[in-house]
Amino acid sequence: MAAALRESIQTLVIASESDALVDVAQQASVLRAKLTLALAELDHRGDWKLDGSASMTAWVRNHFGWTNQAASHALRLGRRLRALPATAAAWITGELTDAQVEVIAANVTEARTRLWADHETELVPLLRPLDLPATAIALQTWAARADAVLDEPEPPAPPPAEASIASTLDGRTYLKGSFDAQGGETLANALRIAQSGDHEIPLSQRHGHALVDICRHFLDHQTTRVGGRHRPHLNIVITNDALRAGEPGRTLDGRPLPGLVVRQMACDATVHRVITDGASSILDYGRGTRTIPPALYTSLVLRDLGCRFPGCDRPVDWCEGHHIRHWEDGGATRLDNLVLLCSRHHHVIHQPDWHLELRPDGTIIVTEPTGRRRHHDPPGSAAVA
Repeated sequence: MAAALRESIQTLVIASESDALVDVAQQASVLRAKLTLALAELDHRGDWKLDGSASMTAWVRNHFGWTNQAASHALRLGRRLRALPATAAAWITGELTDAQVEVIAANVTEARTRLWADHETELVPLLRPLDLPATAIALQTWAARADAVLDEPEPPAPPPAEASIASTLDGRTYLKGSFDAQGGETLANALRIAQSGDHEIPLSQRHGHALVDICRHFLDHQTTRVGGRHRPHLNIVITNDALRAGEPGRTLDGRPLPGLVVRQMACDATVHRVITDGASSILDYGRGTRTIPPALYTSLVLRDLGCRFPGCDRPVDWCEGHHIRHWEDGGATRLDNLVLLCSRHHHVIHQPDWHLELRPDGTIIVTEPTGRRRHHDPPGSAAVA
């Protein structure tokens, strides 16, 4: 059997056509179902002990090359389906998708298993025509009613929201978290509203940019700490000569920051003068001077009304001031040398070979590295015309 399957897969040619791909995916789902149930049967018999494995999870990890997480997940699913024969049969025949089976397993807890098993021959056919969101809603509704029928005690409160943030040796920062239904929906809505409308960018990247924008928006508008606009949100250490030369800077804890990032942040930040002696002992810490004072920033907001990058509709609250001729290159902090850009497009303009020009009539001209030029008319010009 295994040899025939191996030969069939190795000689299989999958046509890059929609119908063929759908058919192959359906057969892969059936194979996954059979493998999951076979693993559950091996687990039930305890045969994994025969080769000295410490657990069924370890057996799967060692023999399949799966991660511990993948092995544990497959075994939990298989064990649950052993008590749900009609659900398992519908998965094997392709009547239920992988995702629908995952939803059933997530909602049919051990306490609810008996009630589901008693009625699954009636319930499974009702799920077949549903898509994944509708299946999830149906199972959540069923679970709530099942708890009422079982007269179970009030389920324990869901675990609190959790998030962890860690930096790696290559300077990347990784975020991991879990949230209850309400918190997850709040986060999803915030990311949906804040994300860029540029669908040429992968969704994961749009969500990443949106999350940074949300945090920056909070820092700009939080009221816990008094003061005007609350920039900067990061302390950067760099010499004046290095800043002008576009060299890297560093954070207070020593993490390096690329020169492009430092120059972008210097567009609209509070700059402190720190004088040291040769041994880096601080002799004088100068008064903070904002490169774009609040009054000038207000004028900039009234003029630009939002991000001026061609095609962008980010409102004022999501924007920051950009020096057209960079401040560290001697650019003046005057209205005719400033433009509002959202965080994403502020980052773009600081990349090599991108150029932005503000014409006297208020038109913005952006030149891309390819040489293509795009323009953005002054706000309100179309309405006046």
